[in-house]
Amino acid sequence: MAAAKDWEDHHVDVKTAFLNAKMDKEMFIKLPDGTEPGEADEVFRLNLALYGTKQAGRLWGIKLEKELKAMGAVRSKVDPCLYTWIHPVHGLVYILVYVDDLIVAGKSRDGVQAVKNSVSATFDVRDMGQVKDFIGMKVMRDRAAKMLTLSNPGHVTALLEAFGMSKSTPNKTPMVLGAKLAKTGENLLPDGNRYAELVGSLLYLSTTTRPDIAFSVGVLSRYMACP
Repeated sequence: MAAAKDWEDHHVDVKTAFLNAKMDKEMFIKLPDGTEPGEADEVFRLNLALYGTKQAGRLWGIKLEKELKAMGAVRSKVDPCLYTWIHPVHGLVYILVYVDDLIVAGKSRDGVQAVKNSVSATFDVRDMGQVKDFIGMKVMRDRAAKMLTLSNPGHVTALLEAFGMSKSTPNKTPMVLGAKLAKTGENLLPDGNRYAELVGSLLYLSTTTRPDIAFSVGVLSRYMACP
């Protein structure tokens, strides 16, 4: 939508996001090794939603929702990660949330900046400017053509290296025409192989930046138990 309407789109990252929320239960922890010495049985009460606790993500989500609503944003009934804010001067602004990363999109740069100013007044944030990288995906924008292109070169490169295919020749088609897989017969993969790990990584790609491989990955996923 931002590309089609030629809107501004900026990325904001909230630093140590979970620690902005207060712990909702009485919880105690022991200090980890390497910290100031104390009694062997000494424990400390958690006041904030520490990373690693079960409810930290939920508590941060509740805190962020409260602050966004306080500034006038309205949560979408269809997508709970999407908020809309109507600025009295700059009009409609969208706020897309993924844990501690926010994409702010609006018709004018001033409208986007107004949202960033409001968020930064409450949380310690990093202003990443125009969206270029988001949750591991590379974002390339052609404003003249009103087009956004998403890719995931880092994940793909790491995947090729992990499975010894970094020097393989690229192929234009994701699967050989007429390929037939079988759960029984000869040349089966040995037990304890990393087939499931590979298919899981490919499924992630197929649902994000590579929908063109979705069918092929779906075929591979039928053989998770007997690759």
